[in-house]
Amino acid sequence: MPSVSLRLTDDQVSWLDAQTRQFRNRSDVVRDLIDSQMGNLDTPGTLIKPSPEGEKVLSLDIPTTKESLISNNTLTGGSKGETEKDAYAKKTLGDELIPNDLLDCDQLLREFWSVKKGVRSERVFHRVINKLREWTPAVRRSALEAAANAGWPDVYEPRQPGGRQQQQGTDWDALEQSLPKF
Repeated sequence: MPSVSLRLTDDQVSWLDAQTRQFRNRSDVVRDLIDSQMGNLDTPGTLIKPSPEGEKVLSLDIPTTKESLISNNTLTGGSKGETEKDAYAKKTLGDELIPNDLLDCDQLLREFWSVKKGVRSERVFHRVINKLREWTPAVRRSALEAAANAGWPDVYEPRQPGGRQQQQGTDWDALEQSLPKF
């Protein structure tokens, strides 16, 4: 993945640090900001054309769309059937995606979705939601915490205390007595 170096003011760094939390570092915040704005920009802006007063102004003289003409008269940009990025494919979940019956674990669900490995899609989201609905609120929280901490691609029901059932101990004395003596 390419890296980018940024120069920020002290105020910008303070704001950026305020947006970070345990599983969301500075680069995650910047990527989320870029992802959230990519679909909103249809026209490129240029800050090159100076105004008569000498200040730089935004020049949007040439209206363009996502499909733009390049020098050899071929189209570049959007392809047939290409849609805007799926809301579920983003690392951040919008408020409208969180079901009302799961508002008790909304922050944990958002945290899990931002750090999960694997595919993020509507189908995967609904599978996770359906699993969470089957469990009690305490089990939901425990499962989401474990999945977020481990970066699992899905949520799994926590094991009951005691883990696996222990095998019954072998009574060696009784076994020895049952064997024929030679």
